[in-house]
Amino acid sequence: MEYHFANLPDDYTHLLKASMQSSGKSFSGLQQYIIERKGMYLLFRQIFKDIDNSGNVDKVLKSSGWHGIRDRFSCLYIENLINGEFPTSVHTGNCYGILGFEDLLKPYSIGGYSRSFLLGFYLKISSIEQNLLGKSTSANNFDISDVLEVLKLSSARTVKIDILVILIKHLIYFLGLDKVKTLISNGEKYEDIYEKLNEGQRVLMANNFLAYGSSINEKEIFIKEDI
Repeated sequence: MEYHFANLPDDYTHLLKASMQSSGKSFSGLQQYIIERKGMYLLFRQIFKDIDNSGNVDKVLKSSGWHGIRDRFSCLYIENLINGEFPTSVHTGNCYGILGFEDLLKPYSIGGYSRSFLLGFYLKISSIEQNLLGKSTSANNFDISDVLEVLKLSSARTVKIDILVILIKHLIYFLGLDKVKTLISNGEKYEDIYEKLNEGQRVLMANNFLAYGSSINEKEIFIKEDI
């Protein structure tokens, strides 16, 4: 199991980590945030000209909602990576896998954040980058059926669902699904389960967290019980 550094757009990933309003409700800081970033604003005007050709972010937000803006930008960056240039219009099909990934994690996430979408975006971009380098990537990174079995053991929700998913994925890889489920069912905390790992396993996990953390520009990547 290996996570790679992925060259994600920092201005965009910052929004995915922030608490945002959704579905047509106004987010007061979004227009200023996008306009202040000239490159991002130029792309915004290009991909939303079908809704408003004046570049009015609030108007587009009221029409498409935050998720509509988020999803188009995601597809834009994916198409740019695949084709080597930004398209004049966006084909949303490239985002379906990410949206499906997000839907699976909604019951365990706190509303208003896009951290599960962020993880899916990272996995997609990372996979494309590795393929462009001629390196094979595991198709299992997007498969979280085993992680969902562990998440279902608790009714808790978390903001940093992306971090929790990566953590559980590693614990299952090291210890096996049945053992992790048994430990969680018996009330063990994740930090206690982490203590059961050997040095090599801890190093691998740390390296993968660092790869993900640097990709999304998040400096504090660590394990704690209230993740």
